[in-house]
Amino acid sequence: MFFIIATIISYPLGLIAGAFPKALLSLGKVSMPTAITLYLILDTFATFWGLRVTDYCMPTISAENISIFVVSLIFALLGVSDIKKIPHDEE
Repeated sequence: MFFIIATIISYPLGLIAGAFPKALLSLGKVSMPTAITLYLILDTFATFWGLRVTDYCMPTISAENISIFVVSLIFALLGVSDIKKIPHDEE
């Protein structure tokens, strides 16, 4: 139940976290490493706050901030392959 609620809460931010770096990359505004870094930061933030809000609202479940951060970063790392699929021009 915890992860279902957290996913619903973090979904809107997750969409932005995925779309923003892809848009910048496809427009040629950032390089691939910069797009990946930006994605990791934004997606980790989105997932972290979804899990954090859920943790706050469910008093029967308790998670430390560092644990939530590590899980969020792992989820973000699993999604990096979506950024690498974007065709872009090499300079």
